[in-house]
Amino acid sequence: MRIGIDISTVLNHGQDIGSGRYIINLIRNLLKIDKENTYALTGRYATGEHLPVIHALKSNYPENKIKLYLYQTTSKKLKLWDKLRFPTVEFLGFRADIIHCPDFLIPPTLSRNIVLTIHDLAFIRFPEFNFDWFIKKYSGEVKKNAYISKKIIADSESTRNDIVSFFGIDPAKVEVVYLAADNIFRKLSEKEKNMDVLKKYKINKKYILSVGTIEPRKNFAALIRVFNNIKQSKTGSGYKLVIVGRTGWKSEVTYQERENSPYRDDILFTGRIPDQDLVQIYNQAELFVYPSFFEGFGLPPLEAMSCGLPVIAFNTSSLKEVVGDAGILVTAGDESKLENQLLHVLENEVVKEELSTKSLIRVKKFSWEETAQKTLDIYNKITL
Repeated sequence: MRIGIDISTVLNHGQDIGSGRYIINLIRNLLKIDKENTYALTGRYATGEHLPVIHALKSNYPENKIKLYLYQTTSKKLKLWDKLRFPTVEFLGFRADIIHCPDFLIPPTLSRNIVLTIHDLAFIRFPEFNFDWFIKKYSGEVKKNAYISKKIIADSESTRNDIVSFFGIDPAKVEVVYLAADNIFRKLSEKEKNMDVLKKYKINKKYILSVGTIEPRKNFAALIRVFNNIKQSKTGSGYKLVIVGRTGWKSEVTYQERENSPYRDDILFTGRIPDQDLVQIYNQAELFVYPSFFEGFGLPPLEAMSCGLPVIAFNTSSLKEVVGDAGILVTAGDESKLENQLLHVLENEVVKEELSTKSLIRVKKFSWEETAQKTLDIYNKITL
């Protein structure tokens, strides 16, 4: 079988965002477990910045049959290409028995054997966190894509329920396949910890950590308000708040919250950072907090747990499935409860150690190899 996978998201945005991590880890593990099929990777892109990621992927698996069908264009022409739906990728030479579209969009294609991954429907569930044009454009497009696909993969039961509820899709068409943390994220020994990484980002105190794109849904503004209150206590006075992630849409409120804080010097935004630095920052943090209102899966909490961090998150959407009973789940939007739980963990080394142990046990339930095997099973189903 010739399996096509659309890698446009990685080509245009890199591998360090959630959907990029999904695509790269899925392909790596499909190549690891599958020695029979040929993989045809196709992508349309406007910049060559991330091409080395794909070429490295191909060179790292010489025993597998990997074909690349990559088409460079401009952002303007890419939009027109999507609008016209022509030329199809087959017209340009791409050939596959099925095509997996792993980020809810389908490129111009003649294929009817389409597997579609939908990570979340946050833009429908929480329209106030997005732009009207985005909601209007993608609500219709994703629904259409869901109907024309042979199978839909959802990252969680939460996302599956939303797909069925909002789009009226037959539940039998949607299969849940969990993600996992990248292998780089693991608990480091004391000898492996590098203090120079903290100095690089001007982290000179104990710190509370959060990771994610700076956008309203992640709710970092609330975390800053909670941090302000914690700083007034004896326990929290010696801590910094470190938020790692790129700037997304409607980020102004979050940054303004920091500027309004009397403790702004202890609130750090690092921006996007390399994974080799991120694993160090995870490992040297005291606590990971994830106050997101909604997630299709939620890789950052899983990455944090893989590094042995205690985790506090909101009890919402897929976070209940990912964190489970290994962390502390707080009612979404309850900043007072979030503050109390933060202080509770920071003040109690026994609690902190218990949560750390639970984190390391919990992450064993998630495996990229299992993700790849379940995905391969879905490919096989639609070609029978």
